[in-house]
Amino acid sequence: MVVGDFGHDTTVTGSDGHYRASVSQDWEIWGPMGGYVAAVGLRAAAAEVPDGHEPATLTCQFLAAAKFEPVDIEVRVRRQSRRATAVAVHITQDERPVLDAQAWFATPSNVVQYDHTTVHRHGHPDDHPPISAYTSEPSRFRFWENFEGKPLNWIEDLESYLGGEPEWAEWLRFVPTATFDEPILEAARVLLLADLPSYPAAVRAFPRTEAPFISPSLDLAVQFHRLSEAGEWLLVQGVTPIAERGLLGFRSEVWNAAGQLLATGSGQLLGRSVLPS
Repeated sequence: MVVGDFGHDTTVTGSDGHYRASVSQDWEIWGPMGGYVAAVGLRAAAAEVPDGHEPATLTCQFLAAAKFEPVDIEVRVRRQSRRATAVAVHITQDERPVLDAQAWFATPSNVVQYDHTTVHRHGHPDDHPPISAYTSEPSRFRFWENFEGKPLNWIEDLESYLGGEPEWAEWLRFVPTATFDEPILEAARVLLLADLPSYPAAVRAFPRTEAPFISPSLDLAVQFHRLSEAGEWLLVQGVTPIAERGLLGFRSEVWNAAGQLLATGSGQLLGRSVLPS
């Protein structure tokens, strides 16, 4: 089975605020997965910040679905100090806007430190069987081939599923390369996962036969809390608790196997009917 390599597939080339990247079809969900495109933007942003500044936050707007072709990336430093750098990113493809992003980078410091997070209920990755214990069916999308997965709250019979809480969670391990030495790549893989639960959580609110919609992402905001010692297995969990005015709001968290919160995310989806008008 051929899978993508996250480090290779988010590579950017260029300098002085002008970069290029190739959008890989190995990260396909309908089109290129939004968090994957955002990860490309994060790597371009990092190329313009001083050494020692690590990702702190990223907020992006998804302006159009990219094609699986090269993109142009413009990066501008908006503010820079000894502790923090603000960067703006603009990704286009054939002069068509694809993604705008704003990112802060900061130098690590121990000036203040505490952790009052409430640990999730999903234990350790070793507590859960792999997806092969539930199904041998291949995924519809190439995106899922880039991971080893351990699903949580598996629905055995989707056709008789009556709907429930709009929550989704899974332990995931990137393949063929699970971890990276560079903090920017560690942040990029966490960023991708923080975007992941939105639609999978939303569709769980409905019976299988009563979810006739798709929901492209409008935006994504991620706060990076920890980047070192993330480990191979990452838990991504999310909830999409409300859908009103054709908009769906979600929240997400990414945890490591040691029970430490790595990042939190949120965003809004645009619901679109797939039924004939």
